Amino acid sequence: MKTKIFTLFTALTLSAGALFASDTAVDGIYYYFDDANLTAAVTFLGDYPGEYDAYTGDVVIPATVTYGGNTYSVTSIGGYAFSGCSGLTSVTIPNSVTSIGYMAFYGCSGLTSVTIPNSVTSIEEGAFFGCSGLTSVTIPNSVTSIGEGAFYSVPNIVYSGTATGSPWGARSVNGYVEGYLVYESEAKTQLLACSSAATGEIIIPNSVTSIGEEAFAFCSGLTSVTIGNSVTSIGDGAFKYCSGLTSVTIPNSVTSIGEWAFDGCSGLTSVTIPNSVTSIGWGAFSSVPNIVYSGTAAGSPWGARSVNGYVEGYLVYESEAKTQLLACFSAATGEITIPNSVTSIGERAFDDCSGLISVTIPNSVTSIGGWAFYGCSGLTSVTIPNSVTSIEEGAFFGCSGLTVVTIGNSVTSIGEEAFAACSGLTSVTIPNSVTSIGVQAFEHCSGLTAVTIGNSVTSIEEEAFSGCTKLINIVCYAAEPPSCEESVFANYNVFLKVPCNNLMAYQTHVCWGSFKYISCIGSEEVQVTEFSVTPSTNEAQFTWPAEPNAATYELVISKDGVVFCTLTFNASGQLMGIAFAPGANTAATTATSGFQFTVTGLDEASHYTYTFDAKDAGGSVVKHYAGEFNTDGSVGLGQIELADLYTQAGRIVCEGEFRIYDLLGRDVTRLNGSLSGVYVVKTANAAQKVVVK
Repeated sequence: MKTKIFTLFTALTLSAGALFASDTAVDGIYYYFDDANLTAAVTFLGDYPGEYDAYTGDVVIPATVTYGGNTYSVTSIGGYAFSGCSGLTSVTIPNSVTSIGYMAFYGCSGLTSVTIPNSVTSIEEGAFFGCSGLTSVTIPNSVTSIGEGAFYSVPNIVYSGTATGSPWGARSVNGYVEGYLVYESEAKTQLLACSSAATGEIIIPNSVTSIGEEAFAFCSGLTSVTIGNSVTSIGDGAFKYCSGLTSVTIPNSVTSIGEWAFDGCSGLTSVTIPNSVTSIGWGAFSSVPNIVYSGTAAGSPWGARSVNGYVEGYLVYESEAKTQLLACFSAATGEITIPNSVTSIGERAFDDCSGLISVTIPNSVTSIGGWAFYGCSGLTSVTIPNSVTSIEEGAFFGCSGLTVVTIGNSVTSIGEEAFAACSGLTSVTIPNSVTSIGVQAFEHCSGLTAVTIGNSVTSIEEEAFSGCTKLINIVCYAAEPPSCEESVFANYNVFLKVPCNNLMAYQTHVCWGSFKYISCIGSEEVQVTEFSVTPSTNEAQFTWPAEPNAATYELVISKDGVVFCTLTFNASGQLMGIAFAPGANTAATTATSGFQFTVTGLDEASHYTYTFDAKDAGGSVVKHYAGEFNTDGSVGLGQIELADLYTQAGRIVCEGEFRIYDLLGRDVTRLNGSLSGVYVVKTANAAQKVVVK
């Protein structure tokens, strides 16, 4: 349920009641005069409500007023007439007035006394909303229509009429009053409202079968509620923002709990929901950290984050199979490891779990739902495994403590606001698998200084990096400039690096051409005499000596016999392109020693082969290198028993179906040499780094 109070803050609405501006005052009161009917409406000074705090102290409105030679009957108080007059202390309304307009006394916080005469028949929406100084109001039985939220801030209402509106704010209509509670009749079967003045303990009698919508909303003085054994339904927002409530007992008679029923009950630390409950509304217990429930509700007992499920520790699953992770209790702290059985993380699963520091997501997970980690401000690092194909809307929104994020190589899209307001991020690498970056995906990542964009990105939506005021270095590997608008980046007075082969296309692009500094991606120049490869979890660093006769260098990396990627560099080590034809760059400088370039976006725990050729201007190979390497990483192989590794005659010997590689990717399964060192043990489906001493 969306709270009804928000409707009271809409722009000035003529349809909500008479709204008149005036600068004509008689005895300090401003009127709108209807000459045809000789009637007058009290209104405000100026062109719009609240422009002037025209009324202060005690105001007595006369029944008639004489102006311009005519006598007018004062029949109404117009919309916004006294709105915002915080200095108004009391108002006397004459018996000639029949209507009190839309938000007529809105925000009159100093008003302590008002008398509504028997002539009044209608009180429109929000008429006394925000009159926090009013402790009680008597509404005459002549009133037959009371608008939504008309007395929202008034704790005690005396009224026994037949109004079809809401004398207690958005919480009730007419009814039978007994103590703090309001019922539909003396039968007391429907509980409609509780006075916001209620404090301490409330016992709902056994005659009650239903608790109405927002019945106890904002009763912050309540500490405990005992619900009678005849109640079958608890309405939407019934106990919303009862911040003092520390105890509530829900009996076995209850079958349904409405949306946001206990939202904002910050004093509740735990609630037991009986198995009789079969329907729980969205956000019903969004503020309660611990829920005990094993029923079959088709709703959301853990706020907007879950439906029923199987509980193990802080985590909630759809069943004992634990394939769908539905929620995490907000009381969770420290580190959370999601088990390998999980294939999906549900929408808002970790919503506002601010105590979490790290979450380990296994390779079994293929989808992360929208807003899954929303507001996890304590989360410092996260690795999204290669099994995940998309990061949904708002998945990590507001994770302000997040400093490191690793995005897996299977992710193809980053959703709207996925990492927005992650102010702790300083650098982000978008892998080559990603094709689109959504609207405001990294908006207001105020600490972000560097972004690397993979070669498959074709579109970056509006404001994707807006508010990233510290972003000064952008590297984009895309062959063609991704589509974008000028609103994508916060500042274009920064450094942009792109493949040399496409430099002109970027320089003339409507968006990318706005950058002040555009240059070619280049290798790092190093002092080196030998070719080498240094792999790690999902990347490999290639170092090669400069070849005097080389015009280009071509690196081809393959996996399982299929080309994974092709990179081409010019004679100066500047990247010309990835998986497309090389080009020339006349602005390149000459290298004197050698180069070093790191290829990112490789799969974890995978075996690769490569060829590296230095070619002359005619395309002939003048130097050729070839080899293989294994990316280091752990994907859940389990503990390797060291008994399966041993030395024999100076060789490393393995028992079982696995191979051993050193950190340069060389197969050392039966290596002549010492057993000590760090190795990668690889089976057909998994790998693990082990330290052998």
